[in-house]
Amino acid sequence: MESNYSGLRSIELRPLLLEAGMSRDAVDYLSGAVDRIYQIITLSGVQILIFLAGLQSISPSLYEAAKIEGATGYEAFWKITFPMITPLILTNTIYTIIDSFYNNGVTGMIQDAAFVQLNFGVSSAMSWAYFITISIILSVSAYLITRRVHYND
Repeated sequence: MESNYSGLRSIELRPLLLEAGMSRDAVDYLSGAVDRIYQIITLSGVQILIFLAGLQSISPSLYEAAKIEGATGYEAFWKITFPMITPLILTNTIYTIIDSFYNNGVTGMIQDAAFVQLNFGVSSAMSWAYFITISIILSVSAYLITRRVHYND
């Protein structure tokens, strides 16, 4: 029996989506996400593990009581699951922000100024400015998310 599968052939969806009336920006965003799916999954491994641990820590008795009271799955998600994992959303957001600033062009410029050009003063000033920028972004995002976090007793 002969197979018609010859390697990784993907159907080109860009023209189909564009003809369906989607904007070019939306099509570019979706196709970019599909093209980077391996990178996205690789970079989100820690966050996935944190969410899985949080989901497993929710007591099944809460769901049983909600089911006895007549709650639907939708209501159980919004009234039990989501409030219980909001602290993890805050943790994952902070982790993701710090991880995104860890190894990028700015850190490369700081390292280049310090260890290639041996200009330690400029490198130190760049590091402090970068640290303050990251601290402001973390503080604002943590403040905005913390207002919605539900801590159970």
